[in-house]
Amino acid sequence: MSNTLRLYARFPACPLCDGNSLADLRVDRCNGHPLWQRGLSEYIHWVHCTHCEHVFSRDFFTPEGLALLFGRANPSQIATLNIDIERTRWAPSIERVQQHLGQPAWAVDDAVWLDIGCGGGGLVITAAEYGFTAIGLDTRFAAVEHLRKLGYSAEVGDLSNLDVSDPVQVISLADVLEHVPYPRNALKRVYCALQPHGLVMISCPNLDCGSWRKSNADGVNPYWGEIEHHHNFSRASLMRLLAEEGFQPLSYHISVRYKSCMEIIARRTA
Repeated sequence: MSNTLRLYARFPACPLCDGNSLADLRVDRCNGHPLWQRGLSEYIHWVHCTHCEHVFSRDFFTPEGLALLFGRANPSQIATLNIDIERTRWAPSIERVQQHLGQPAWAVDDAVWLDIGCGGGGLVITAAEYGFTAIGLDTRFAAVEHLRKLGYSAEVGDLSNLDVSDPVQVISLADVLEHVPYPRNALKRVYCALQPHGLVMISCPNLDCGSWRKSNADGVNPYWGEIEHHHNFSRASLMRLLAEEGFQPLSYHISVRYKSCMEIIARRTA
């Protein structure tokens, strides 16, 4: 029991608004998740902030907990299984970013795109094909090595210690923000790493969409047992958070890459 406690820390207040008006929402099993292993809790306790309406896990992983969790990885988090499928999946997102940059396709060769949590590398590979100087960042060394072997740029690191010497034009957080304990702090780092008027692209599940609601009604929503997730955002809550941290939301899209997934592109306002 004491070892389990060392693997987790408890949120002292709402991680978005710092409020203390919290209510228990539900408890779900997570020991069927592919990354679960002995030593981790078999349950996730979900909490609802009655002040800002945010939904988040009661506990988050300590560095020791993350080390144990990352002892395993889904195949898609290490190596792209089918690059042709990945190209098709990522092309619409990259084309939307191009449009918001206001540059013709042939003029983006000097634009740096940093993909945080690059996983299998599908976004990095496809962004590079479109002409971006694409760089992947991931905590898993195997994922970084996979991209490097294919001739792409990638580094080991994560959002918690993001520090770039030269601000970049585009940063993507594809299914990342829901993983970090304190999303507001993460967005502050993204803001500093972007050039003035640079773009951030964020994708994550949308707890207010029809797909999520139907899964809840049927009792088969996989995200309640998602061991890596600490937050569940709605479109409105994520856009509000972005605006509060100095970003202007530009567009909302439905992503077909994951169940109930949304994609928001926003611009650093200064």
